[in-house]
Amino acid sequence: MKQSSDGEPRAIERRTVSRKTPSDGKLEITKIAANDLAPLGERFTVVVDDRDGDARLAAMPCTCRGDDVAHVHYFFESDLLRALPVGHVVDLLLDDDGKRLLVVSA
Repeated sequence: MKQSSDGEPRAIERRTVSRKTPSDGKLEITKIAANDLAPLGERFTVVVDDRDGDARLAAMPCTCRGDDVAHVHYFFESDLLRALPVGHVVDLLLDDDGKRLLVVSA
C-alpha cells in the first residue's frame, strides 16, 4: 500500500453509516476495501474525524440471502465508529504509507 504520488492519503471507498453502526461499532465495507486493508493486519490504527483509536478487520459468513446463496460480509470495528450518526457518509483513506486508516466525513 502506498500513498498517491502527491503524498496525499489514498482513497479506499465511500460508505454510509448503517443503523447498526452506532450500537455495534462496525462499519460494513466491500471485499475490495477489505483486501486493501488486509496488509494493515487484523488490528490497526484508525483515525475517525481526528480521534485516534484501534480497529479490527473482520469477516462474517452469512446466509441473509438464503442458504443457497451463502456469502461473506466484511467490516471493520472500532469504538470510535459508535459516535457516527446513522446515514452519515464517510470516506475511507489509507495514510502514512498505508499504515493507518482514516475515516473522514464526506
